Amino acid sequence: MGFWGKAIGIGFGFMLGGPLGAVFGGILGHMYDEETDGKRAGIGLRCPHCGRHVQPLSDGHCPACGSDMRKTTAGQPQNEMERQFLFYVTLTSLAAKMAKVDGVVSKEEIHVFDRFLKEDLKLTTEERKIVAQIFNNAKNSPDDPMAYARQFRQMIGHQPEIMQEMIHLLFRIAMADGRFLPAEENFIRQVAEIFGLSPIEFEQIRALFVKVNHQAYQVLGITPEASVDEIKSAYKKMVNQYHPDRLMSKGIPEDFIQLANEKMIEINSAYEQIRKERGF
Repeated sequence: MGFWGKAIGIGFGFMLGGPLGAVFGGILGHMYDEETDGKRAGIGLRCPHCGRHVQPLSDGHCPACGSDMRKTTAGQPQNEMERQFLFYVTLTSLAAKMAKVDGVVSKEEIHVFDRFLKEDLKLTTEERKIVAQIFNNAKNSPDDPMAYARQFRQMIGHQPEIMQEMIHLLFRIAMADGRFLPAEENFIRQVAEIFGLSPIEFEQIRALFVKVNHQAYQVLGITPEASVDEIKSAYKKMVNQYHPDRLMSKGIPEDFIQLANEKMIEINSAYEQIRKERGF
């Protein structure tokens, strides 16, 4: 079972505030629209006001205490599930805003994102419906997309690996249609700056997707003038930093682990290319 299946099954105890909370809060009243068919009987969300597991009313209010479950204050994620939830909502929201950088979100862009969810993340039809609602809410929101990035960094804390993985995924989504627009690159660069990535870190990730001179060196974040010891050190650092187990413990949803494995293959390939060229 993927992340959303687990999250819905146990109930979201962690509720977002701020612009990300507004994006997700808009779907609370629709998450159980098939309840009358008995398809989700017994599954509920934890109300952030009274703490009870309930099925939200159509207007998002708690049937137990009457509070609006969409109006909450932002807290820090306290466990792996909450960090993964935050990661998923932020990535989807940023992807929606990135699709709109040219002023309109085309049917092709929506299809590309859904294909990413289906083929890369292996999400079920039901899970993709939930993510699509988040995508549409973010797309239609008047909030500045960089507000999502700022809230994510504030809430997730100082975790460079998570920030870099988010940028990596935005590149992957942007290039899923075989094109990479200057406006998309500018969007991702702005997010990277808010996340605190250095220019070198940004170019490392970019080199995984965009052909550049000395690409293998760029992937490792070094120059062709680097010594053998510097090459080995850079490679070891990246292996430790991007190991799938480490990323998952930091808050990367398990749905993304296969993509992390693919990135490790690219890092290993870059190192092997340099090693053969340099003869060590």
